[in-house]
Amino acid sequence: MKKVKFLLMIAMAFVLAGATNVSAITASTIDGSGASTSQEGEYTRILLEENVSHDLEIGDGEKVVLDLNGYTLTNYTDGCSAIYIKDGGELIITSSQEGGKINQKSTSTAPVVNNDGTLIIEEGTIEASARRQAAVYNAGDVTVCGGTITTTGNDIFGFTNEGTATIAGGNFIQAYNYSIINNANVMKIQGGNFEISTGNTNAYSLITNQGSANKASLEVTAGTFKANANVFFNDDEDTIAISGGSYSHDISEYVADGYTMTEENGQFVLNKDEEVKEPESSEPGKEDTTIEENPNTYDNILVYVGLALFGSIALGYSIKKATTR
Repeated sequence: MKKVKFLLMIAMAFVLAGATNVSAITASTIDGSGASTSQEGEYTRILLEENVSHDLEIGDGEKVVLDLNGYTLTNYTDGCSAIYIKDGGELIITSSQEGGKINQKSTSTAPVVNNDGTLIIEEGTIEASARRQAAVYNAGDVTVCGGTITTTGNDIFGFTNEGTATIAGGNFIQAYNYSIINNANVMKIQGGNFEISTGNTNAYSLITNQGSANKASLEVTAGTFKANANVFFNDDEDTIAISGGSYSHDISEYVADGYTMTEENGQFVLNKDEEVKEPESSEPGKEDTTIEENPNTYDNILVYVGLALFGSIALGYSIKKATTR
């Protein structure tokens, strides 16, 4: 898997080389080019009205919602991504109609979606077809809530993370050999479906955790994972901590402290260990005089008090009778 790290570095070199000296379309210029725009508070909403071929760029300070509306956005220039979010830019990808997709030309030398800012994926399919590239490359901050990320050939990454990523939902389909996720920095998986496509027996590990510039950290608390042979590949000093989820293979070596993996109906799941509480003890040298609160205790007290009163009355009667004789 060392070659994966090397190939990732080559891919990023292509990204940097291809992203220069190209004029991209923006939220302020795309209106009338197969799309319409409207203002919704601080966000500019782009609504696709047909299948289009553009290199869409989200600039610093811009906040944009892209509604695929059931149509497809493909990159226009080989050296450019279909979407590039600059540092300081923010994009939400959604689709109000089924079938919305973002893809690339097979001759592309850049990821389908390249993020240096803030990216939120809610709906739609992002599909990569160019070798040594990725459907989504992140060097900023990305949150995946829904949608589908997949590939259409060998030697293509699904989602490569060099920034900070949170996955709370969505579908990640490993259709060919490369891992559907290659995490090289910080990633949290809190939900989602991660699986190989039907008949894919040539797949590497479903998820690769392998830092390039930094140590990679992967934390999984939920999700469904179906792999070909291995769910995870973890490199050297990089870390994986698993405290939830359902898995097709044994992942016990990555289970976090306080959790135990068990097999249920052919799936490996995690359960939190039960906490053993020590009984509370009284202070050393001090007798515990606490009266246990139960009905029998109070009933006994009442009996003793009644007997004492009866005894006192009987004794008084006896003394009085003796003095009157």
